[in-house]
Amino acid sequence: MSLGELGALGEFLGFFAVLATLIYLSLQTRQAKEVATSQAARNVVSDFQSLWEALGEDPEKTRLIRIGVNDWNDLARNEQMIAHVFFTNLIVHLSGALEQEERLPELSSFIRRWEDNVLGLLQCGGGRTWYESCEYLFVDTVRTRIAERLSDPDSLPPAWTETMPWWRIEQADAVDG
Repeated sequence: MSLGELGALGEFLGFFAVLATLIYLSLQTRQAKEVATSQAARNVVSDFQSLWEALGEDPEKTRLIRIGVNDWNDLARNEQMIAHVFFTNLIVHLSGALEQEERLPELSSFIRRWEDNVLGLLQCGGGRTWYESCEYLFVDTVRTRIAERLSDPDSLPPAWTETMPWWRIEQADAVDG
């Protein structure tokens, strides 16, 4: 075999080595994308659950949020700040979930329930008062989506206080102690 023939054979074998490497990298990239997508979906669900778990672990925060849902102005300023942080986190995390929705269509029904949860808050007198006072804080996509849903009464879920009786305020709840 001449030197030219060996060179041609080397190029031929090199072509297949490069081709095999590209196929391998393509498979690895696809697998990494599937893992990242799955992790992103778990993070969206985990974010939502962690908000509610934290609320369940803090009875005072729960009490303040119950009062704020019903009548925002019944809360003192420091109490409003505590409720504000919880409500804001609900919407900020919804914003993040909405950004993921296009890439994670399997989460659409979960994100819709999360959105319904936020709208259930905004259907309450105190929740609506809170939102109107700080709506400007949120990104346009979320504000637009919320505004569209609020303008269509047929698409609205019921208020928290209508469907979940533990959000209602009893006379004794408003009294400290």
